[in-house]
Amino acid sequence: MRRNISAFRDYQIFLNYPFDSGFRNLESALHFPIIAGGLLPVCAKDLSAPDRSRLDMIVDAIINCRYSIHEFSRGTGEGPDNLARMNMPIEMGMALFYALQTQRQEHRCAFFVPTPHLYQRFASDLSGLDPFVHDNDPDKLVCSIYDWLRGVVPSAIFNLIPTLEVKDRYRHYMEKLQRIRGSGNNQEASYEEARELMYQTCEEVDWWDWRRTKAGIQEFQRIPLVWKQSNRRRSQRN
Repeated sequence: MRRNISAFRDYQIFLNYPFDSGFRNLESALHFPIIAGGLLPVCAKDLSAPDRSRLDMIVDAIINCRYSIHEFSRGTGEGPDNLARMNMPIEMGMALFYALQTQRQEHRCAFFVPTPHLYQRFASDLSGLDPFVHDNDPDKLVCSIYDWLRGVVPSAIFNLIPTLEVKDRYRHYMEKLQRIRGSGNNQEASYEEARELMYQTCEEVDWWDWRRTKAGIQEFQRIPLVWKQSNRRRSQRN
């Protein structure tokens, strides 16, 4: 678990989304606009402690995030037993309760769905919350999240960058991601490596500056990235 999760509360957004490989591109599209805004994404993948239950850590994370984003792309059963995954609805319910209990003063939620109507068949209560529709388009998801954050996060702590510039930077990030020789399956970048590349891509244009202080350097330690050989040769020629 992150060391000082409570110390960054006003800058943190809790992310709730499917973790399967089929959601990988949309995972990047969820995290990137948060980092581009100078903020800090947090999800269950960031939480691990041998002496604490997973549910306890998720509750702690939600309480220590001023905002949360919930993506619902998985509403059907899977596998031989045709079972639906319930972790995401549980996390959404906890965050929504926290937001309503505090009259949205301590927590704000946003909801994203892939199609305009399908979610109404398995989560009809979302209908009154006006979820954003992303059509499984990463660019659209990036823009929608960034626009939502710009409307709810105080301008004093949020980067007021044109949304189109954020989208262009995201595409630049995705191109660089393909050149990473990662530690995951088939040399894909791991979750930690992909996020490190997001940090660096946004640091290059001064959008993300958390490593400019000693506390930030300690909290967000750099992860070494390995580039594919073709990229090294290109760099040497240049």
